[in-house]
Amino acid sequence: MNIKLILSAFLVGGLILLNEQVNVNAFPTSPLRARQDPGVGGTWKVVGKSGVNAMHAVLVSPRKVVFIDKLEENALKRPDGAAAISSEYDLDTNEVKPLGIYTNTFCSAGSWLGNGTLVEVGGDVGGDNYRIGIQTLRLYDTAVGDWVELEGIVPSNRWYPAMLTLPNGNVMVLGGSTAGTGKSKPEINNPTYMIYPPPSGTLVDVPLDFLTTTLPYNLYPMVHIIPNADGKTLLFMFANQMGISYDLDAGKTVTNYPNIPGGVIRSYPLTASSVMLPLSPTDNYNPTIMICGGSKTFEITAPAEASCGRLELSTANAAWEMDNFGGQGRIMPDSTILVDGSILFVNGAATGMAGFRKGAGITAIFVNEDPVLTPFRYDPFAKTYTTLAPSTIPRMYHSISTLVPDGTVLIAGSNPQPKVDLNEKYPTEYRVEIFSPPYLFTQSSRPVIISLQSTQIDNNRINVNYGQEVTMVVQIKPDGTTPSLKASIIHHGFITHSQNFSQRYVYLEITEMAADQTTADQYIVKLKLPPNPTIIAPGPSYIYVFNNDSPPQTGVPVLLSQAAAA
Repeated sequence: MNIKLILSAFLVGGLILLNEQVNVNAFPTSPLRARQDPGVGGTWKVVGKSGVNAMHAVLVSPRKVVFIDKLEENALKRPDGAAAISSEYDLDTNEVKPLGIYTNTFCSAGSWLGNGTLVEVGGDVGGDNYRIGIQTLRLYDTAVGDWVELEGIVPSNRWYPAMLTLPNGNVMVLGGSTAGTGKSKPEINNPTYMIYPPPSGTLVDVPLDFLTTTLPYNLYPMVHIIPNADGKTLLFMFANQMGISYDLDAGKTVTNYPNIPGGVIRSYPLTASSVMLPLSPTDNYNPTIMICGGSKTFEITAPAEASCGRLELSTANAAWEMDNFGGQGRIMPDSTILVDGSILFVNGAATGMAGFRKGAGITAIFVNEDPVLTPFRYDPFAKTYTTLAPSTIPRMYHSISTLVPDGTVLIAGSNPQPKVDLNEKYPTEYRVEIFSPPYLFTQSSRPVIISLQSTQIDNNRINVNYGQEVTMVVQIKPDGTTPSLKASIIHHGFITHSQNFSQRYVYLEITEMAADQTTADQYIVKLKLPPNPTIIAPGPSYIYVFNNDSPPQTGVPVLLSQAAAA
């Protein structure tokens, strides 16, 4: 829908409504457009070091990212002198500090509670200065800026589980294995899920047949909430080549989707990436999933798969729509939704599988090879790929990519090593890069968000509710064209192993826009938030208003929740 909002000119309480045509709610039902220099494919800049390898990453505030590694001898030290395996990275200073994790987090997972607390679960056996972490649950306290570990409370071992924020604000911990492995097998499979906090007061494992059916490729299963208006907790789950919709409340499979075509494995160690494409009120938040990359063969010389599948989850007799992934095969790609609703595919390898090298020195054999240095931008409306500027740093096993609220993308990690090694062909990588997408080089004015609900924008979250109409003050400098505004809310997720747990992008309806009579080039914009938590889960997210696909200077941190009962 592309609405021309024509407003009469008259004074209303210090506001003057616009007497010109302004494009608002410019929902992109056609290809994304920005008046950018066609010769600019984005830029890369090394800005700092992560301190620990970025096996996991999560944006914990507008200007801070937390990294989590496995147990290894990182140069960054905890206060007690032991090697750190978690760090906090400051995006303003590009400095890093160690965080207090004391259990092994190798191949764990994370997601946010609806109350804004980060939960991280699982890991591996202990070692020097670190205790066993495979049944540990960790909470990141954003007020303190550090971890609290609840050791041994998880009822079963969890290595390579998935996690998801549920519509009720709890988190689901799904699958994994009970011990480390290359690919899963029945004797170490964990075909269950658990919910935290536990509804019954006690953490329990609940069996899930899907995690047996999908053996041996069921580690880090893909899982997304399916939007609906019925208040149901419907989940899309995918592993190996198979996908289902699952009613969590009823405990049953609702739909068995067709296998993704082509005989390609899409789960660890033949790792693909999944993303729920942007949702819009114009089509009642009709969900489409996209899964890209993977391989056909459990073999270190096998080429990565150059294919993606799209599936409309709510369509009767849904069928996969396939493409060639921009013509480039990738194993272990990362998929990051950008501010304009396009998808950045970055990182990964063209050959092999996820895992550590075998041997060392001149006899070393890397199980992932041929790093793919060139990112692609996918337009989900035109269904096209654009090749962007390449990096020079290989980012393969244990790499991450996450959106930053200023519209850039932080990219870090790569450690195809069983332990820290700075001298191999593909070393343990600590360099942090910032990728600036092409939309940061447009001729369109970037909005500056001044306030939301009369609260000045800073690093603190602003409380908002489902279905609420919120008021935002936005400054847009003249650029010679009429503003064309869109708005969105984004949950940035928790990133590891090519999965971005709970990542979600939803377009917002702009219900009103007016010029502020008291301040030049300033506007009052009213936005309508999504109606229910199946569309985007409760918890920390960011609201954006952007102009001709040019993002704001920064998004607004919010804590989204249900309104309290009267």
